[in-house]
Amino acid sequence: MKNTEILSNLEDQTSQIYRNLNQTSISALYKKQFQDIQSGMVAFFGIEKATLLEQLIKLADDSIDDNKLEQKLNDFRQLDHEKLIDYFKDEFERVFKQIADANKQDEIQALFIEYDYYYQYSSYIICCGKQNYPIIEVPRYISNEYDYNKEVYLVDDGVNFQLAWIDCKEFSEFKYLGIQSELEKLFQLQSRVLLHKALALLDEDKKLNLFKNIPFTIYINEHDCEVMMLYRIG
Repeated sequence: MKNTEILSNLEDQTSQIYRNLNQTSISALYKKQFQDIQSGMVAFFGIEKATLLEQLIKLADDSIDDNKLEQKLNDFRQLDHEKLIDYFKDEFERVFKQIADANKQDEIQALFIEYDYYYQYSSYIICCGKQNYPIIEVPRYISNEYDYNKEVYLVDDGVNFQLAWIDCKEFSEFKYLGIQSELEKLFQLQSRVLLHKALALLDEDKKLNLFKNIPFTIYINEHDCEVMMLYRIG
């Protein structure tokens, strides 16, 4: 799989989330929730249906919070991509230096960048040994597709995402609408695009020649979640 295809997949995943958020509003989501509950498509507990529907229709008619979503999407649009790519390049070079200092580069054929959750910005990187690694076009679980016991080295202070993952906690009050999680996913997916571009620049500079076992693959995922391919050499 070519890196142009990997980048295209990463960009498509980001664009889909952005389009969904950009085409809606908080009041529109309350309206949809009203319609889903009224039609019986969504179950609810702990409150009378009539009372819940009355509350939802009032929220759907109130557009006062819609501006909050637009402001956050504007934050997304104003991300400084060049600055973040340069930052991620430095982060990767720091990680590669640690691997080289440990003299583990010749044993490694894949890197797995993992993070625990959105506000735990620092990742850790699991370096795995020689074997066949899967091609991934759409995020999926792959624990049965390779031997994860062939861990060679662990970088416990991996890439830090704080500059790219913008705080979205102000949307926690809308937790039943899923706005906070979708916004966080948007910033995470965009950071994957920028990570890929940082790796491409390092590849151009021959910095990825550190790794001799080809094909060499770099993956990314949240812990215990679906894995996505980030970059592939060879």
